[in-house]
Amino acid sequence: MKINYIAKEQDKDKKLKDILKRRLYISSELLKKLKYADTIYVNGKLTYTNYIVQENDNIEVDLEKYITNKKDQKFEDKFELVDKPIDILYEDEYLLVVNKPANMPTHPSADNYTNTLSNIVASYLKKQGIYNVHIITRLDKNTTGICIFAKNEYIQELFVKKKHKINIQKEYTAIVDGIIEEDHGVIEKNIARMDNTILLRHTVPDTEGDYAKTEYTVLERNKEKNYTILNVQLHTGRTHQIRVHMISIGHILLGDTLYAEYYNKENIDKLIDRQALHARKVTMTHPITEETLVVEAPLPEDMKRLM
Repeated sequence: MKINYIAKEQDKDKKLKDILKRRLYISSELLKKLKYADTIYVNGKLTYTNYIVQENDNIEVDLEKYITNKKDQKFEDKFELVDKPIDILYEDEYLLVVNKPANMPTHPSADNYTNTLSNIVASYLKKQGIYNVHIITRLDKNTTGICIFAKNEYIQELFVKKKHKINIQKEYTAIVDGIIEEDHGVIEKNIARMDNTILLRHTVPDTEGDYAKTEYTVLERNKEKNYTILNVQLHTGRTHQIRVHMISIGHILLGDTLYAEYYNKENIDKLIDRQALHARKVTMTHPITEETLVVEAPLPEDMKRLM
């Protein structure tokens, strides 16, 4: 992968390193790595980052060369490779978007080093000569659906530096206990970690925690079995946001025993054995091509049965 940029009139007499940071969104840390890997060229010639740019200069960064030089930094140190099938929803030279199954964490933790989506992605990417795993979006262990991985460090940084341009919009399908009467609603309540726990969150006053906004639309009401099927759009990305915001209006996700136990809610798992939440759709501006990218993940079988 090579990044190209033709210098414009307003770039004239600026230092190359400033152009790389400002126009190509390369961080200072990554710029150091690229410089020492001899990957920065102007008009086809290897160039120092203090070079004074002229209008129409062809600036090129050879990321492929940088990635190849990093082969000795193998991610086997972080990820035990697990060669299992992977459900790929979208892939190009920059991104890998996969459909995560239930009962699988996105990344390793102290009590689970191998049975994670990242272990499987690491094994898959190694076959392409890619030796790092860069997670863009992650899901709880028992939430299914879309997870996005960047294929190199630069693409991962773009999701931070160009966050507002990329503008990831996430939609979920959720099934909650009880009947929601309103066809549409917006929940804006701050979220914070509960005292004396590392897992549970709850809504708090506006002066505490982090701002969170969730929008939902009712798709179907099953009054016989007492549950409501929702399309949920996240406007922020807080831990357990959908689960906590639904609880705040009196509804717990079916199968969500973690919060059901805390709130003394019984029989929440009688219809499904994990929280009924699926990351169904992502819409965003591609970080490189700047085209609109829409990715959808089919509903898993357990939620299909309920619908």
